[in-house]
Amino acid sequence: MTAVDDPSQVVMDIFSIGEALGVIHASAEDEQLDGRIVTVDGRRTVNFSSCGYTGLEMHPALKAAVAEAVHRYGTQFSSTRTFLSSPQYPAAEAALTEMFGRPTAISASTSMGNMSAIPTLVGAGDVVLLDSQVHRSVRMAVKLADAPVHAIPHSDVDVLERRIRQLSEQYDRVWYMADGLYSMFGDFLPAKELSILAERYPKLWLYVDDAHSISWTGRHGRGHALEQLSPTALQKTVMIASLNKSFGIAGGAMTFPDDAMRHRVFSVGWPMIFSGPVPPPMLAGILASARLHLSAEHSAVQARVLSLIRLFNAEAAAHRLPVVNQAETPIRYVTTGNTVEGVCLVGRRLQEAGFFVNTASYPAVPVKRSGIRIAITAHQTEADVIGLVQAVADILASDRPADEGIAGEALLSA
Repeated sequence: MTAVDDPSQVVMDIFSIGEALGVIHASAEDEQLDGRIVTVDGRRTVNFSSCGYTGLEMHPALKAAVAEAVHRYGTQFSSTRTFLSSPQYPAAEAALTEMFGRPTAISASTSMGNMSAIPTLVGAGDVVLLDSQVHRSVRMAVKLADAPVHAIPHSDVDVLERRIRQLSEQYDRVWYMADGLYSMFGDFLPAKELSILAERYPKLWLYVDDAHSISWTGRHGRGHALEQLSPTALQKTVMIASLNKSFGIAGGAMTFPDDAMRHRVFSVGWPMIFSGPVPPPMLAGILASARLHLSAEHSAVQARVLSLIRLFNAEAAAHRLPVVNQAETPIRYVTTGNTVEGVCLVGRRLQEAGFFVNTASYPAVPVKRSGIRIAITAHQTEADVIGLVQAVADILASDRPADEGIAGEALLSA
């Protein structure tokens, strides 16, 4: 392995191991997809790697809306929104505003939303506190802001409060930036504790990248942060959503506590000025998906996903799998050892058993936290979930001491 002082080459070395075993940079070989099965290296596998937790990418209403929009509007509308927006933008943003319950603007992606909002909203008199596991796109966007930045241990509310108390004396606003649902270990933002801090410290503002909890949880699928933060906290919260995961289409959504803040980011955020817009077919899909989220049908989809999550948790506990946490989220992370080779071999053996999962190591997680990231989606069956857990248990059994149990919440702070 290459010396650690060359991070990019370290990543290339790690990827070369995964590529050789077919668990990284794999390609689906299917001529048609159904959401459940993907064919890799000629082997049909149940897909446990998708971030489309609700399975809406296969919903007939979304597919019909996209197909119709191609014929009506073409494949793209290549004009920056500074001058002219394509016809579906007003209706799509209005539907998202109703869904999220607050002013919303569409961005080309979640990352572009972060790049638009953070440098625009964080001023020279502000300071930023970054959760140690916040998404990389937030970290990159913060580099463009004119403000000092400090790291906070992951979800450590006590440390966070000390820093807020200290920094409130020096700065106009103290921004805490975090994920609503962390994409690797599947743990939630501590919304209750953050609500208390927001009420206690007037200068505290929250910036939440809630890409992974949108759609499958919360009223109308508005996600964990908007559902769980208090009204007082939400008055000082910017929430960024992903529309190309559970939402089933493409793009990102930026939500704000008031119209003035939305208009400022829409007008000044440089990706909103200089980057291409969301293509018309995807805008039509966004509108169709938002309408679906606002309907009674969507609660049944959410219930389906939650039932599979609970089934996985119960089966994993029965088989004593080293699951990082027992939260009821569709992201389930099982630690498999400290070596890149080891976790890649587990991923390969799971493919041979008929299951495709994501293998995780550096840089997504520390090398010592290597494991498999399992994604629960509405496409899977109860038998799929039970079969996967059994396969993981069988593969890990020979390498795990008999008295080793579930790793538990303590792993999150290891």
